[in-house]
Amino acid sequence: FFLPIPMELRRHPLIGHLGDQVHVPFLMVLTLLIYWRGPFTGKLKMAIVGGMIIGGSIEFLQLLVGRSALWGDFFLDLAGISLASGLVIWKGHKKIAGLNLMVLMVLILSAQLYFLPGLILGSFHAQKVFPLISDFEGTHEHWLWSDTFDAQVNLVESDGNTVLLLESGPPSRWPGAQMKHFPNDWTGYKTLKLDVRHVTPDREKVPFSVRLDDYQTRIDQAWVSDYFKATTEWKTYSLPIVDREVNQGGRILNLKDMSYVVVFLSARGDSTRLEIDNIRLE
Repeated sequence: FFLPIPMELRRHPLIGHLGDQVHVPFLMVLTLLIYWRGPFTGKLKMAIVGGMIIGGSIEFLQLLVGRSALWGDFFLDLAGISLASGLVIWKGHKKIAGLNLMVLMVLILSAQLYFLPGLILGSFHAQKVFPLISDFEGTHEHWLWSDTFDAQVNLVESDGNTVLLLESGPPSRWPGAQMKHFPNDWTGYKTLKLDVRHVTPDREKVPFSVRLDDYQTRIDQAWVSDYFKATTEWKTYSLPIVDREVNQGGRILNLKDMSYVVVFLSARGDSTRLEIDNIRLE
């Protein structure tokens, strides 16, 4: 929890997605150990509190070593603690309520993590087709893209192809579509290209921007972005990536450890619709 995650693990389409889930078995086992041994032996409520304090402390201390503190991770901690509590109540106290609690937590985890199989399969596909980032024709590609702020992100049929439809409506705050499940080493490529058109009624052009984050962005909030204007006709837009200085200055975008591609609709407050296809490196 307190060491930098090796690139090979972060980039792996299976291990990278399952890494966060280690919170569940870790806190479950830890809570059971606190209950079975030490000053809280046999004191379930104190063992639960101890597990929660440890889980919360892990998230706080990760901020001091360049890792991320996430509410989602703490939720997984609580799930592990609840599973441990259910096991003790069921097997130790001989109460069926413990089994019910375990079943409930398994159902909640399943509902929260329903996307994982599709995300993992989509990530394997993204590695297979790289340097194509996304053409939206893969079976599981819809799991790889998510919205930012008030955007709506969907895959739709357009001119016989599947494309990404990015929509916003007032009030909106930099709505966009983002993706991070591609191979992270972009060295050897010079340009990110994507095909875009807008399908907004009564508009000649729609402004949008493309933003690229490397892994360092999560710490210093510095990135590379370019601004474009989409027309009603399909057009290829290019964003140079070699030796690009980030917006805050002071460093160059690290092509060996790329993290996110984000397409933003730049006209806040307007109802706009953008179609995107064939995002690739050349």
